[in-house]
Amino acid sequence: MSLTEQKTVLEEFRRVLGQELHNIKERPDILWQQMYNRLQWAGGAVELCLEPERLYRSAPGAIIWLHSKIPIRESEALIRTLAGHISDIESCAISPDGTIIVSGSRDHTLKVWNASTGQEQATLANHTGVVLACAVSPNGKFIVSGSRYKTLKVWDVATGQERATFAGHTDEVKACAMSPDGKFIVSASRDKTLKIWNAATGQEQATLAGHTDWVNNCAVSPDSSFIVSASRDKTLKIWDVATGQERATFACHTDWLTDCAVSPGSSFIVSASRDKTLKVWDVATGQEQATLAGHTEGVIACVVSPDSSFIVSASMDNTLKVWNAATGQEQANLTGHTEEVIACAMSPDSSFIVSASRDKTLKVWDTKTGQEQATLAGHTSWINACAVSPDGVFFISACHDKTLKVWDATTGQKRATLAGHTEEVIACTVSSNSSFIVSASLDKTLKVWDVATWQERFTLTGHTSLINACAVSQDDKFIVSASMDNTLKVWNAATGQEQANLTGHTEEVKTCAISPDGKFIVSASWDGTLKVWDLATGHERATFAGHKDWLNDCAVSPDGTFIVSACSDKTLKVWDAVTGQERATLTGHTSWINACAVSPDGSFIVSASWDKTLKVWDAYTGQNRATLKGHFGSVTACKVSIDSKFIVSASDDKTLKVWDASAGQERGTIPLLGEARCISFHPSRPIVFCGDIGGNVYFLELIGLEVTS
Repeated sequence: MSLTEQKTVLEEFRRVLGQELHNIKERPDILWQQMYNRLQWAGGAVELCLEPERLYRSAPGAIIWLHSKIPIRESEALIRTLAGHISDIESCAISPDGTIIVSGSRDHTLKVWNASTGQEQATLANHTGVVLACAVSPNGKFIVSGSRYKTLKVWDVATGQERATFAGHTDEVKACAMSPDGKFIVSASRDKTLKIWNAATGQEQATLAGHTDWVNNCAVSPDSSFIVSASRDKTLKIWDVATGQERATFACHTDWLTDCAVSPGSSFIVSASRDKTLKVWDVATGQEQATLAGHTEGVIACVVSPDSSFIVSASMDNTLKVWNAATGQEQANLTGHTEEVIACAMSPDSSFIVSASRDKTLKVWDTKTGQEQATLAGHTSWINACAVSPDGVFFISACHDKTLKVWDATTGQKRATLAGHTEEVIACTVSSNSSFIVSASLDKTLKVWDVATWQERFTLTGHTSLINACAVSQDDKFIVSASMDNTLKVWNAATGQEQANLTGHTEEVKTCAISPDGKFIVSASWDGTLKVWDLATGHERATFAGHKDWLNDCAVSPDGTFIVSACSDKTLKVWDAVTGQERATLTGHTSWINACAVSPDGSFIVSASWDKTLKVWDAYTGQNRATLKGHFGSVTACKVSIDSKFIVSASDDKTLKVWDASAGQERGTIPLLGEARCISFHPSRPIVFCGDIGGNVYFLELIGLEVTS
């Protein structure tokens, strides 16, 4: 390997280590897995360097690790991720010398981070409510924060101690800014006003009134002579600092304004709006110079680079964009956050950007490598469901972006996008012969898609509210749907005709399942009952009542002899499918149960709960075999491998875990970019598919795990 190649390898390892540091600090044992899953796409000398280790770690008897077969959908510009807040991050700021980053969160705290290393230096925790705003003084010695509880606080950077509290607003403080000369602080409030405070004494110097709705943000000109405010009343206002008088009002956006920024030379102002655009305004004339359009959801924040050459915007579409300030052209799209990006800040030398998101993280981006080389495949929003074809050839994902996507189950490549629904797609399934796909949507319809052509066969209409779930009978003759309109419907899969309307539930039907022999349907409802229906006649066979709250899930055993229900009352119940008698009540969870599954061999039941645990239950005795602990958030989904040896779980803590079903031990874990809501196991191979709330699809091969069908 040449010296140039060695340098390339080291640089790639350095870059990827920075991107994964937040995960590796929590779990040093997954260092190889996380590094390989990013580096595998580098090729060349990096690939040659990795190959011997990959072979060693893939040999029989090796420790289980999860190999991602799809590239991680993050921009190459990502330097690192800062994780530590336990709730949405609402604001961020960078010190004037670029050495520290400050973040404010819904968890009532601010955190101070080392900008070079990403290490958390301090947590400031005296606010009694959500911290909505933060700013750093020009000399870098103190931090100002604004809170939902109507106050601002001033903090000493060196000690982390609170210096002062400023009270005067009558509603939450939405934003704050420091004057470049360090003499005053400006705050913007939901009470429709701005206030100017003496930075040294904390005295209120002026109240700026004129907006007719919330003032969402504010900025101070570089010479400290004027203030700009952005309001929910759809206007931008300029205020004279010396007099407190309004100089000008700019009104052109079609939705409320969320942020504003002044260029370093005070020649132009940028406004950000929920109308999905930014606008650039000439300060001298008040004329609109440009409209920057490209985001697919509202723009929440903006910042201008210190040299005025580019503008950065943060959006509800989970991305940041970099714009050429002179031409208005988009230069880069920064992807990686899995929820709305709420704030952004720029380093004083323009070398990096910091973003804050509702996904509870900050991300640091290199401005020099922000240009995207390619658009990686994936959805643009929350993935609600996924399924694998019974023949194991493809898997599908159903998304909030109104589409389904089809993926090759061998290569991970996208094969098709199925578009046609007019609202989010909530559920999906594949026929037993893998010839058609069924999708259920918020638009009150189901669609049947032909696998050979990826074209829509027909649309099933009749429900009067959104459809929560769908299922196909084992013989592929019938489709069943469960709806928020309190009904289920049975459809002829060949013709698309409605065959039966099943009524009886008094609240929405959350989910449904069909028995393996195709003779009956089970439905679980928010009315607290489970109902069993004859598939051939559509008649109700039985109602199982006994739960004390709404039902979230149900499952039928592989032999069709028993049914399991999972409830918000913290219990599961096992019912005899023939007699309708309750066999057992499974107690032990301390919060509601989100999901349940029966092992393919029928010997055990798995439950996933809001209490951050899974439990494994003996299907015959009802005894708790094991409690699986390790997640730090609600466990949202669970599945059992085809040989009943392994359990896979997904959680709000942004991890997927693999468990040994017999021993009850964790065997593997992989951090995800966002919270996952769905999992599917390949029918014959050790492969798991899942999707998260950021639109990311995961195709994970479980190396070191053998699955026998």
